[in-house]
Amino acid sequence: MGEHECKSGFYVSRLDFLRYSLATSVAVWAGAGVPGGLGIDEAEAQELFGAAALAENRFPQSVASGDPKPNGIVLWTRIAAGSGTQRVGYRIALDDGRSDAEAFADPVLNGVVETSGARDYTVKIQLQNSKLKPSLRYRYRFYHDGGFSRTGRFKTLPAPTADVSKIRFGYISCQDYTNGYYNALYHLEQETVDYVVHLGDYTYETVASDSFQGNGPEERQFTFPDGGDEELTLRDYRFGYKKYKTDPNLQRLHEKCAFIMIWDDHEFANDAYQISAPDSGGNQDGDKRDPKRREVASRAWAEFNPVGVYYDPSKDPLNEIVIYRSFAFGNLMELVMTDERLYRDGPPNGNQTQDRYVTPGAGVEGQGEEDPDRTMLGDGTPGQNGLRGPDQVRYFLNRITSSPRTWKLWGNEVTLMQIKVANTSVESATADPITSLEGLFPGIADFPAAGAVGAPEGVYITLDQWDGYQAERGRITRRIREDQTLPGPEGVENFVTLTGDIHSYIAGYIKENYDDRTCMGENRPVGVELVCSSVTSSNLSEIATLGFGAAPAPDVGQFTAQVTANNPHIKFFNSDKHGYNVMEVTKGSILCTMKAISTTPSPENPNANGIREDDPSQTTAEVLRKFRVPAFGTTFAGQAINEPLIFDETSGVPVPLPCEASISPGPGM
Repeated sequence: MGEHECKSGFYVSRLDFLRYSLATSVAVWAGAGVPGGLGIDEAEAQELFGAAALAENRFPQSVASGDPKPNGIVLWTRIAAGSGTQRVGYRIALDDGRSDAEAFADPVLNGVVETSGARDYTVKIQLQNSKLKPSLRYRYRFYHDGGFSRTGRFKTLPAPTADVSKIRFGYISCQDYTNGYYNALYHLEQETVDYVVHLGDYTYETVASDSFQGNGPEERQFTFPDGGDEELTLRDYRFGYKKYKTDPNLQRLHEKCAFIMIWDDHEFANDAYQISAPDSGGNQDGDKRDPKRREVASRAWAEFNPVGVYYDPSKDPLNEIVIYRSFAFGNLMELVMTDERLYRDGPPNGNQTQDRYVTPGAGVEGQGEEDPDRTMLGDGTPGQNGLRGPDQVRYFLNRITSSPRTWKLWGNEVTLMQIKVANTSVESATADPITSLEGLFPGIADFPAAGAVGAPEGVYITLDQWDGYQAERGRITRRIREDQTLPGPEGVENFVTLTGDIHSYIAGYIKENYDDRTCMGENRPVGVELVCSSVTSSNLSEIATLGFGAAPAPDVGQFTAQVTANNPHIKFFNSDKHGYNVMEVTKGSILCTMKAISTTPSPENPNANGIREDDPSQTTAEVLRKFRVPAFGTTFAGQAINEPLIFDETSGVPVPLPCEASISPGPGM
């Protein structure tokens, strides 16, 4: 912390924190009239809601909604106010084809809340009210000081037991404001979707980090008020959210529909775990535990996002906020969102860059990444400073295995499947993985980890993802494959993982032992993983021009071929485009459409990079791939479905997992 410890606004009193967390509506009522006994009279209501003019500047981050329920929603805004406590009104009306003026004159619900500088004039209302009905579309807006906000919209969830035939939603991750324009969000806003799932890295804690940021538009560069190039204080984290939320494409997407959100690492710090920020200050040396910074990062996330999560700042940093939760879409789909940062153990083999990226790992059974006691989700055992988080593993498995719904989806931050760039179980037994990677990663033989232990099992792309937590991954896979609480030996059916983080499009199969080429019996696939690329954050084609910190920069074309050749369970891999995924879920199948943003070359953008074009109308969202996953018990393309199957609709062929160990790896798709 050093010099930043004395900065004003860094520390937050527990009393103020608690006061914020308990702030609720002053009044909520239905209809146009104001019943008595609510702390606001008819005259005050008329003064507040009688505003006749749109006042966008009074709501500089516009409006947002999130965490939909059958009878509930979370609404959010922030006002530009002078000082003191301010009253803000809101109205919810049916989204039924009437004009805004007509609809808001006949509201379903009205409310008044208070905000102040103690929460940076953010407003968050967590509503659960019988006046809101399942599977209906609503519109809402806020009122303050004679003006009203732009209109936002949301759709409530279906009733838990409702018979639902189709759900469409988009999912995104990794939107580095400084690295490019949010053209992906511009196009996603035009899609026919009811909800948006955000898998983390909504903001970034650094600007112009030489390891993964650079070459972005000059107009999108900025500095934080206290930390400069790195967020360190509450004022910094708040400033970051305010800056990101001024983007017009992000605002329009929030206005379109409700978000379901989790965080990843950059809402706190790169490769974060528990209360540690391993790359703080631009290096990996020393003790990086920083509970105060963890607390203010969590507070800013809770203040600035439309999330209805448990929050009690009187507790320690691992227990003051709980963001893992589940959403039921009638009888069709269960979406379980998990937290893979707050409770995870640290990197298995050290904080240094070369211990985390392009590394052979420990290379010893039962140690490092294979340590049986390591946890990603958190198993309730003590962690740093003796802090004990909740048993999220138990929660996750109980939700997935007990769900009666057709599809069980996991909103998962980091890649579950193994990703090696050299794999001795696939390549010739005499091949030296380090030598074979010299052309792809020049200088890899000089990595301390590589020189010390060699690479008896190959080389991982990163141990920050589930490859660094292999024992827990195996336990999860086995439970899903052979859950003893379910009838028969099949375990959980129709299990699909939705993932962000790695700035790549990936489709592949989930199984227990990825180095075992067989896929029968105990190593049969248990589900499918579908990964979306980043909105703007640097993918491999951009990182290759920057250099990944201490790691060498890869050749992107060679890297793609290396990944697909060394990971037979991965059926598609692309890491040179940005965009989003759209999911269409029906009882018979899931269709995942991967959209990539592109543009035509221009003098200002000669490489036709879709995130470097400042006019989104000059970009297109092209279908990169369409992958269909048929439901168990159906017949698809003449085949009875009794196991996970990925069908590539862009090529019209199924892409099953090869089951015979004698099958040699192909070049990928």
